[in-house]
Amino acid sequence: MIAYRGNALQRALEEIERLDDPGEIYRLAFAKCRDLGVIRQSAHLTPRSRLPNAVSVAVCSDGYSDDWVELYENADFRAKDPIPARTIAHGSMLKWSDAMKLQKNSAAHEEYFVAMKDFGLIHGCGIPLYGPDGRETYASFDFGKPIEDIKPMTVGTVRAIAQCAFQRISILLKQTQTLPKLSKREGDVLKWIAQGKSVSSIAVILDLSPESVKTYVRRLYTKMEVSDRAGLVLKANRSGILRW
Repeated sequence: MIAYRGNALQRALEEIERLDDPGEIYRLAFAKCRDLGVIRQSAHLTPRSRLPNAVSVAVCSDGYSDDWVELYENADFRAKDPIPARTIAHGSMLKWSDAMKLQKNSAAHEEYFVAMKDFGLIHGCGIPLYGPDGRETYASFDFGKPIEDIKPMTVGTVRAIAQCAFQRISILLKQTQTLPKLSKREGDVLKWIAQGKSVSSIAVILDLSPESVKTYVRRLYTKMEVSDRAGLVLKANRSGILRW
């Protein structure tokens, strides 16, 4: 485990500030947090006027099992998750276990909490992140042990890295961007990507082969100058096709 202190932390934040691609920003931020002992983490990139658990929210994650990631992409399942909204309303770091008890729970909430336990998601915490123009979102991290067992300096460093990454992305989204011309089919694929659909699901919806969908996705990455789905959705929102 690496300890980021003083100049080392400053250099880590400066590395984030130099990046111009949202996907690269979160990959770097996640790597820095892994160095600090985080075993799983996520960031919800929430469009304006949307709930942080909406299916249109692009979720960047690291360390979660593939089965959990696939499950969380399901709109009906994600809608049962009250933790992001409760954490943002709380206004500061909140343990998942405390968020579960913060308000009266519905049957859907309880079902979601059972699923978390089944997947070993027990000791994590959520934090609200803030950007310019009143922009806010949710992030989470889990050391695989009670947060009380982690040095406060380490927790504070993880929070600083997450906040810096979100602010950098928010600033990038404020910059003027001209959307490249997309074909109708590229626009269709983009729309379903923004809804959290997988390549196989998009193929069924649009009556295309999975390979054809992958080709359209690669074209979108090239035209939008991004490297992953999260960056694609963010840029498309900022450009007006999807409203961020």
